[in-house]
Formats: sequence, C-alpha cells, structure tokens
Amino acid sequence: MTTMRLQQAFSALALSGVLAAPAMAEVVLASDNFNSYGNGALAGANSGTGWAGAWTGSAAASVNNQALAISGNGNTLATRLLSQTINSNVIIRFDFTLSAGSLQDNDFLALWLGSESSNNPNIGLKANCGGGCTNDLFVRTSGSDAGGNMQDVVLGTTYSLMGYLQKTAGATTYNRFDLWLNPTAQEINTLTGFDVSDTGVSGLSAFNRIGFRGANLDAGDVIRIDNLRISQVPEPGTLALLGLALSGVALSIRRRQR
Repeated sequence: MTTMRLQQAFSALALSGVLAAPAMAEVVLASDNFNSYGNGALAGANSGTGWAGAWTGSAAASVNNQALAISGNGNTLATRLLSQTINSNVIIRFDFTLSAGSLQDNDFLALWLGSESSNNPNIGLKANCGGGCTNDLFVRTSGSDAGGNMQDVVLGTTYSLMGYLQKTAGATTYNRFDLWLNPTAQEINTLTGFDVSDTGVSGLSAFNRIGFRGANLDAGDVIRIDNLRISQVPEPGTLALLGLALSGVALSIRRRQR
C-alpha cells in the first residue's frame, strides 16, 4: 500500500470515529450544570455526576436561573464531596459571570480543591490581583499571591475558565496550574496555548472535596458559576498504549492491502 493510500485510509478512519486523537482522551470525573435545580438555596441540591452527596454551604450560595449564584463571603460558601479521590493531573472548567455589582481591589471568589487552606490551589477571581495590576482572573498553586492572572472582568460578560492542575518534574504534590480564558477547541483537546501559569509547591497531593470561597464582596455583588466540570488527564503510559494500538491498525491495513 502506498504512503498516500495509507494516509487516506487513516483519514477515513478518523472521520468515521474509529480513530480518536490521543489528546482528546479526557475522562470527566464530576460535573454539574445546575439545570436540574429550582431557584433557591443551593445547600441540599443533589444532581450532576461524580459526586458523593449533595451540595452544602451557606445562604450566600443559591441557585438562580440554572446557575450557582454567590452573593456573600465565607470560606465554605458551597462545598461538595467527589465520589472518588483524585491524585493525578486534572482539568477544572467552569463559566464565570459578574452579574451584578462592581469590583474593588481584592474582591475575591475562587474554587478551591481539597480544603479552603491558602496552601492549596485556587482558580477564579481576585480583583486587581489584590493590588499592583488591573487583571482579575487568576490561578495559583498556593499562598495569598494572585499567581498567574489576566483579564479585566466586565459586568455581564461570561468567561469560560479552564485550569490544568499538574504535578511536574516528579513532584508528589501539585506544583503547576495553567489557565486558559475562553479556550478554543484545539486548546481544550491539546492543552496547549495557555494564557497564564503559576508554579510553586502546594500542600495538596490528592483531593476528594471542592468548594468556593468568597472575600471582600460587597452587598449587591453577585457572581454566577455554571457548567462546572472536573476531568482527569490520562497518564503518559495510557497515551503510549493508544499510540501502539494505532500503529497496529496501520500495520493491519497495510498487510490486507498487499
């Protein structure tokens, strides 16, 4: 079989869905789009997939028009247990909207992993980076600094955030957090082209709990969160096995065409 004919065969298989790109082998571990809840308190709401129980939290976290609405402060505004413990690289995705109010320096609303400890990774809002710049959206592996940050948040504009939390260079705890704002399909599939990144040793090696923490939000400020999803990234060995499988398909096609 000629090289051209082999390439054409692979293209046909890819279009038919028989072959899938290794970079797309993302496994969704937990998700909630808040569509199954009526308006009212979030605490006790129990839908989505991959969770060990219902949401818990304070009166400042509610459901409004099929989204999570946060309008106050606290370390555990909305928390939930996962049905499994995660200790591998993960992708965190959600939509973020400042739907009412205005931002002042150091207004804060972030999703934390593991616990509300400042030593654990966060992703979300820290207005004006907490001082020293004008950007608002951020990721950080630990600490009270803003970490990687970008974008001035505009009232009423919805932003899609994607964070890739990793253990790099043989680390046993998470030590890198990449952030994409409104990622493209290619960026989602390949995890390339991140907008900002933060590195540093965190206190987190595994987690089975997530939550939202708010600080310095004023009366009238409302932040909406929607389409929350936590996904696992395949280990390199898994992708290598998939590559071997694709090589086997190529060899089989070539032998049949002789």
